Amino acid sequence: MRYILLFIWLLTLSVFAQQSIVIDGQFEDWQNVTTMVTDSAHDEHDTDWFGDGLPQPRPRKYSDVDILQVKFTHDQENLYGYVKASGIVGRTSSVANGQKAGRYYYIITIDVDNNDTTGYALQEGNYWPNSTGYDMNMEVEFYDGAFNTGHYINHEFMNEAELRAGRTDLYNYIIRLAPGTYDNYLQWVVFPDSSIVEVKDRGPVYQGIIEVAVSADGHEAEMKAPMWGFFWDENGEPIVKLGNTIDISFSLEGSGELSESAIEAGYNGNKSVWGSDTAEPIVGYYLQDYWTAVEETSPPIAEDFSLEQNYPNPFNPTTTIRYQLQTAGHVELAVFNALGRQVRTLFTGFQSSGTHRITWDGLDDNQKLLPSGVYFYRLQVDQFSRIRKMIFMQ
Repeated sequence: MRYILLFIWLLTLSVFAQQSIVIDGQFEDWQNVTTMVTDSAHDEHDTDWFGDGLPQPRPRKYSDVDILQVKFTHDQENLYGYVKASGIVGRTSSVANGQKAGRYYYIITIDVDNNDTTGYALQEGNYWPNSTGYDMNMEVEFYDGAFNTGHYINHEFMNEAELRAGRTDLYNYIIRLAPGTYDNYLQWVVFPDSSIVEVKDRGPVYQGIIEVAVSADGHEAEMKAPMWGFFWDENGEPIVKLGNTIDISFSLEGSGELSESAIEAGYNGNKSVWGSDTAEPIVGYYLQDYWTAVEETSPPIAEDFSLEQNYPNPFNPTTTIRYQLQTAGHVELAVFNALGRQVRTLFTGFQSSGTHRITWDGLDDNQKLLPSGVYFYRLQVDQFSRIRKMIFMQ
């Protein structure tokens, strides 16, 4: 009886955890999310205080960046953030209205390795309250009256030389966690086909895999960032994955042409009055794997084959895929790109029982070299199949 009750409890957790947030500007699906922080109203501040050598920021009237509440959750593949503000999230001045093109940032900064010696301290970016060890961001920029980019940021660099080396790693989907500073960072948009483009603030509009939606009244916003967009370390391990413990900090920041401080000064939407607000961090958030916990309580299913992780991974120029068959059968081993299109058939036919190894060289069925990126290989034995992920780097 005890084990049955445990299974039911785990199943309940799983069903709840798998109710993924829908990024649609409707917020009923956030009501049961309990990981949250409330923040005092009217505590917006300037964004120059630390650079000016002050011990804490100066107050600023800017309700659009005034955080009232934040929430955070996850599912098997994505991170989700929610923010509620006194004013309108994402509101900026616009050239179309005869004003300066304004900027606004919805920022979720993450200590991805639960280690304060890597990454940077928030105060270096003039954020308050300060906390340390932040490595990467999932972030949205609004610019000139509209959503501009949804991007990832890596802050693991102390100088220009490290930044250049990090850029080379980035295009190979590698992130090396190390001490960094706020001023040295890489910022990129990821697309569903696993391609990336490096971006700068106020750049061209790129809307990749990060999604954002704002409520009809503007006071609430939600963001979704797939975990795989944070990429992998030098050993091929995902930077963000289930089982990790992370710290999370939420900030809203804007150039403030439409802020109350700007209005009082009579700037008419044509002069920046920067302001921001940061909530207390969510510390020690565990990316719980509810799904595997339930699967492990289910009766084991006998398998006639197993599929191993390719090695090396990431790889260039070749990698080996190994699998075992308990009994002979019809086998198909194929490679798919991130869009799910089959690009290479590595083997199809009858195979005997035992261990088998097949090498892939990054070529498609037409013997053309495929681009760097995330690929999947699927082993199908009779009516059963298994899939694993791999990274090809040119």
